[in-house]
Amino acid sequence: MKKFISILLCGVMLLGMVACNSGKEEEKSSKNAKKETKQLEKVKVSEPVRGELWGPAYLAKALGFFEEEGLDVEFVTVQSDMPTAPVLSGDAQFGLYGPEMILGFNEKNQGTKLLLSTTQKYPYSFVVAPKYSSVKDMKGKTINGADSGSSPRAFVRSVLKENGLNPDTDATYVNLPNSALVAALEKEDVAGSYVSPSARKIVLDAGNKLVEDIYNPEVHKKLIGSENYEMYITFTTDKYIKENPETVQKYVNAIYKAILWTNENSAEKIIETLKPLFPGNEMLEDSVKEIKDNNIYSKDGSFTDDGYAAINRMSMASGVIKKEIPREKAIDDTFLKNAQKNVKLDK
Repeated sequence: MKKFISILLCGVMLLGMVACNSGKEEEKSSKNAKKETKQLEKVKVSEPVRGELWGPAYLAKALGFFEEEGLDVEFVTVQSDMPTAPVLSGDAQFGLYGPEMILGFNEKNQGTKLLLSTTQKYPYSFVVAPKYSSVKDMKGKTINGADSGSSPRAFVRSVLKENGLNPDTDATYVNLPNSALVAALEKEDVAGSYVSPSARKIVLDAGNKLVEDIYNPEVHKKLIGSENYEMYITFTTDKYIKENPETVQKYVNAIYKAILWTNENSAEKIIETLKPLFPGNEMLEDSVKEIKDNNIYSKDGSFTDDGYAAINRMSMASGVIKKEIPREKAIDDTFLKNAQKNVKLDK
């Protein structure tokens, strides 16, 4: 009889455990279902072009890191003299651009903040058409220098000034897409140009001459005045930060996680992951390999003190600002510091 009662009690306990576990599984399943059906917050990011140097921002989308943070991010290409305008007007919540213009906005009291950088080195070099041999030959010539106030224009002006030319009077500037650059140099529509990692290999393979190689640390220090230059940035407005701090944190978390992923993966893996977001880009492979091999991608998203000082100098040299902008007026790195402290890459 005692044996029978013991068996009966064991059976009751076993049934209770099964029911308890079943309840937990149902609860877990219910939570997952709610998570899957939860509405993602729509966010627009304005970009001047689809550029590999903002790679971690696109990887955050491709790898699902934005979704993990509850964001549905759309990148909107705005090819104009002012691709930052949608962010200032509120039509986009974040923007991808260079830091110089953001300093300019702050000098004009159009409150904007640099949030993080996807790069840590200046990526541009300078080339001249085959018939020329130096930057000094560019006097009186037409040069591809991108938009006024942009990072490429600031770089070209710095190159001319370093080589004894007056960047205001000794050259005429035009803005050409990478796809048109080789033909323009061959036809001498332009005598020289800045080149990004996207165009560098194809331009040099066409016989043009590399006269300022930014991948050389000595050249980087000579032209930029620093070992660092955090150039490919993401930004937003002071107003948006004040009204939507949680969204800003989610956005920064996702890109920071993508930066960590970029650090740990090969150029080949990065290329494979980016391809869907760069349809028809034949230069993607060469560009990403150059960026990765030359340590241009940022390691942690931060703005260094010497890099920010160089950004101020470059901004003044290009006429974007008249005097230095204090770091605290142009950078809000509180969200990045939170991400660095709390965000980990899943193994």
